[in-house]
Amino acid sequence: MINIWRLTKIQLLSSFGLNKALHTLDVKERRKAILLSSSILAGVLMIAVVSFGYSFMMAMTFEQMGRMDLLLAIMMAVTSIVGFFTTIYKASGVLFSYKDYDLVMSLPIKTSHVVASRVLQLYVLNLFFTLIVMLPAGVVYAIKVNPETLFYLLFLMTLLFIPLLPIIAATIIGSFISWVSSRFKASRMISLVLTFVVIIALMVGSFGLNGNEQVLADMGTELADMIFKLYPLADMYVDAVCSYRMSSFLLFIALSVLSFMIFATVLGTRYKAIHTGLTTSHASSKYIMKPLEASSPFRALYKKELRRYFSSSIYVLNTSIGMILLLVMSIALLFVSSEKLGELIEIPQLSHYLSTLAPMIVSLFVTLSCTTSSSISLEGNHLWILKSSPISKQTILLSKVAVNLTITLPVLVVSSMLLMISLRPGWIESLLLLVIPLIYACYSAMMGVIVNLKLPNLEWTSEVTVIKQSAAVIVSMFIGVISLLIPLGISLLLTHVNGNLILIGIGMIMIAVCLVMFRYIQTKGERLFRTI
Repeated sequence: MINIWRLTKIQLLSSFGLNKALHTLDVKERRKAILLSSSILAGVLMIAVVSFGYSFMMAMTFEQMGRMDLLLAIMMAVTSIVGFFTTIYKASGVLFSYKDYDLVMSLPIKTSHVVASRVLQLYVLNLFFTLIVMLPAGVVYAIKVNPETLFYLLFLMTLLFIPLLPIIAATIIGSFISWVSSRFKASRMISLVLTFVVIIALMVGSFGLNGNEQVLADMGTELADMIFKLYPLADMYVDAVCSYRMSSFLLFIALSVLSFMIFATVLGTRYKAIHTGLTTSHASSKYIMKPLEASSPFRALYKKELRRYFSSSIYVLNTSIGMILLLVMSIALLFVSSEKLGELIEIPQLSHYLSTLAPMIVSLFVTLSCTTSSSISLEGNHLWILKSSPISKQTILLSKVAVNLTITLPVLVVSSMLLMISLRPGWIESLLLLVIPLIYACYSAMMGVIVNLKLPNLEWTSEVTVIKQSAAVIVSMFIGVISLLIPLGISLLLTHVNGNLILIGIGMIMIAVCLVMFRYIQTKGERLFRTI
């Protein structure tokens, strides 16, 4: 058991760069770690406050219906579904695709202990999100219902078991996708396509499950049935926590723990075989000599960076899912008018809000699709090759920016055109709908490079650590969201001012910020790159 704990602790510390921060003697590194920790804490508090506000608004409706149990049912189902989606493409990287596999497996430690530590790492990461969402919902429920003391005990105990089944299901599906794709030559592309198909199909299915207008309008037993049909464990959870039924409480825990133990045991016994099957790739038996092509340094670096991007399914999924969702939303609005959607979710002025705030909404998807915030860290122990190459470091950094724009701009232009068709805005609004997100795309790409220069992580063992959990990714995402929330709040407060004038002002400010960042990359960016 002590080996499992040690391995899990080391993996978690290295995942967030805490190990280096705790033991470094460099004052600048310590100051940077304190600043980063403060930023992460502020982000967590902000998410918790938003979660509390969202839960409180839902509770007001459920209180009138006399169905406060729906609050915990919905939030529990949401945490499970979100955890399931994110674990699908994260599980394979955490469990199997890590660089120090040979080193770890050569240690005098049982394979089952290694497997248990990797599974526990997934569990802790999912539990963290569960706590952020469920604790505020539990506080709101307690304020509105004033339950018995037993509620608090059952609520806190069940929190520990909510992530278990989503982890198992997501790991099985993610591993199956990786195994199927590894049977073919174009394994990475097939893996990407299959994962996107599964995620989009599950999302469409969850929204379409009994999601007719009558169900959403009634908001009563039909809604509860929809939730419990989508995720049966939510029914057990509600019976255990809200109705104090010990039989449901024990059954919920037993199903979660037994399933998790069986999964971990089976995985432990077949771990090496599964790892071999997932990491085996097929190569072409024919090699044809072709003439060598010469190109400019920027173009060569751009091609290299693009190949590196598409070589990692986790990298592609984590940075392009936002753009895929934007495209899906844009296509969906062609078939469901904004007026009908507003009636469906009981927001009569939704059409007006969409027309006015569409550029900011689209920009949000763009800022969540930043590839550059981890592009330097992903060089890992090969970064010395770029640092020693006779190429200006500005060219290296701008090639990474170019790849980010290559991923976002085509989808952005297509989605904006589709939104123009469905929302039917005026010519000024249409221009802003296209220009504002384009500016934010440039801003996000350059901001990601600068943050990654400030917060590099070159000592990773799994790509998941850099792509999803590194300090640079968290900070760049936080800055990107803040850069949108501030102008969005200004737009909502200054309702008496023409929205187009506000968007034009925001666009001009962001252009100035982009120019400053471009100049920073040209000057200090090169110096920072050399000192990494």
